[in-house]
Amino acid sequence: MASHPLTARARAAAWIVTGPLGHLYGGLADLAVLLWRVALARARGRDPWAG
Repeated sequence: MASHPLTARARAAAWIVTGPLGHLYGGLADLAVLLWRVALARARGRDPWAG
């Protein structure tokens, strides 16, 4: 066990960042980047799915 236990506030903050809310935020950020790149490709007249 740690010699300096975390406060309840620090534990809650760590859980928010590394727990379900952190994963939700990461997924939404990935989706936003995907949509942005598709929009840019279409605006440039390119096929966004061409590799």
